[in-house]
Amino acid sequence: MNIKHLCAFLAVAEAGSFTEAARLLGLAQPTVTARIKALEQTLETCLLHRTAEGARLTPAGRRLHRYARRIVRLSELALESVSGPAGTPPSLVIGAAECLTTYRLIPVIEYLHLRHQALEVSLRSLSDDAVSLVRDEQVDCAFFIGSRTTAEDVNHLVLRPERLTLVAHPSHPLVGAPVRSTADLAPHTVACAHRGSGYQHSFETALAEAGGSGAGILALGSVDAVKRSVGEGIGMALLPTVAVAEELRLGQLRCIDWQPPFEVFSQCVWRRGLEDNPLFRTVLDAAQQVMEEQEAPLDRELEPAC
Repeated sequence: MNIKHLCAFLAVAEAGSFTEAARLLGLAQPTVTARIKALEQTLETCLLHRTAEGARLTPAGRRLHRYARRIVRLSELALESVSGPAGTPPSLVIGAAECLTTYRLIPVIEYLHLRHQALEVSLRSLSDDAVSLVRDEQVDCAFFIGSRTTAEDVNHLVLRPERLTLVAHPSHPLVGAPVRSTADLAPHTVACAHRGSGYQHSFETALAEAGGSGAGILALGSVDAVKRSVGEGIGMALLPTVAVAEELRLGQLRCIDWQPPFEVFSQCVWRRGLEDNPLFRTVLDAAQQVMEEQEAPLDRELEPAC
């Protein structure tokens, strides 16, 4: 298959029309049409339905679309490898959940920078599904916290179980009180960074099954905002233990004696072929090492607060 033909196919598939695809590619529309026709002849199948409204993928076109972006991206990487300037530093775009960026990956990046200063690593906060971002080539790899997942078309690794702690201001009525079931949490306000994402989705599901959160759920946009809110006595929050260890040690927050009825894990997904990238392997190995080293101090810090 010709890469130029695949690029034209991707442009039409994503723009929804030949006219818009031609504009985006900087080509004449007949050129785009000719490239799509040549690709269809090569594959001996129709890839796009032409309609008055534009163009839409056929079933065969949808199947090809799953692979076309990766083929084009691999072609670009191969070209960069062969023709890029000598000494170009390796680069990696990493998507990560906020908690993992701040408390897990920043130490990893510092570790790498001290040993390999000629690196280009870009960290992006995850606001969408990690698997989709990797599949769509928006990031090279992504670290996230959630239920154990499986994914097609990308590689996936469970790094370790992620401990969660339900925290509140020391004066909260549930601090020091017996919590017999999840239903005991239902009348109290919950603060979170984003509703319905990762472990928060599992928490909201558990609350709903126990009768809901009668006092409501506050979505505050960031983990830091959640900790400040809870520290001021506004609600309670379920957060990764690593994110609240310092506040627990200082007595600014206290644990509520409740164990989540679900498990979550720190996980990594990456595009296929990235495992051959030495920089990615170094990041993944360092992330696993940092997570392992952080566990023992967490146990000591939690003892007086919980």
